[in-house]
Amino acid sequence: GYIMKFTSGKPAVLIPADGRLNAPKGMCVVDNYLFVADVNAVVVFDLNDVSKSQRVKFPANESFVNDIAVNGKDMYITVTNTGNIYKLDVSAPDKVKNQTPKLFTNVTGANGIVATDSVIYIASYPVDGNTAAANVIYTIKNFDNPVVEKLFDRMSQYDGLALSEDGNSLYFTTWVNGNVGKINLKDMKVENLILPLQLTGPADLS
Repeated sequence: GYIMKFTSGKPAVLIPADGRLNAPKGMCVVDNYLFVADVNAVVVFDLNDVSKSQRVKFPANESFVNDIAVNGKDMYITVTNTGNIYKLDVSAPDKVKNQTPKLFTNVTGANGIVATDSVIYIASYPVDGNTAAANVIYTIKNFDNPVVEKLFDRMSQYDGLALSEDGNSLYFTTWVNGNVGKINLKDMKVENLILPLQLTGPADLS
């Protein structure tokens, strides 16, 4: 696994394929440290010197660490194969390697995640590829005692999530028909975006 960086449209290798990454997925930057979800771990790179890295290991059965979201000092990490969502303290991102991820809650097929001061959104993807009623988008509004609630009942194979800058629209990707859409969070209307090309298996977005 490796990571590219695009600056003014020009690509360059940021993290080389040197064995520290296997199948990198969701990413997030905290205080110039790049956090990368990668199979059974979160790998952390110092962007001032990417030769320096840390690895936060997850329990052995957590084999599909997928996406990352940050709110303040709290980082939330989804694991799709178990549906578990873990929490890390990232107040000192240069010293996270000795932490043990804390189980936060569980959402069936937890995939894309977005965290704000007042709500966490989680996308559900069917691990076996068969869309079921549980594969929707969920919310959590109490971070101290998390209660998982459905945002709506529109089932699909949701992957990536991103919130608009004004906080009024939640964008999503789904593997069903390769759609990218948005939800108006005020009236809950869903709109599929018209794209210049047909996508297959769209995943993360920001």
